[in-house]
Amino acid sequence: MADRTIPILIPRSRVSEITGLQRSALYDRIARGDFPKPVTIGSAAVRWVEAEVIGWVQRQIDASRAQSSSK
Repeated sequence: MADRTIPILIPRSRVSEITGLQRSALYDRIARGDFPKPVTIGSAAVRWVEAEVIGWVQRQIDASRAQSSSK
C-alpha cells in the first residue's frame, strides 16, 4: 500500500495561534475566499486542515518577500 499522509484537523484556537488571526478576521477572510474553509465535523463543530492553513501561511510569506524584493 502506498504511503498516505493523514490530514490533521485543528481547532480555530490552533489556527489563530498559527496565523495570528483572531476569530472575526479569520471568518472575514473565509467569506472573501482568502482563507481555507473549515471542515464541519458535527452539528456545531468545525476544524481546519492543518496542511491548508500552513500552506496559506507560506503563501503569505512568499507574497510578502516577492513584494520586498521587487522594490
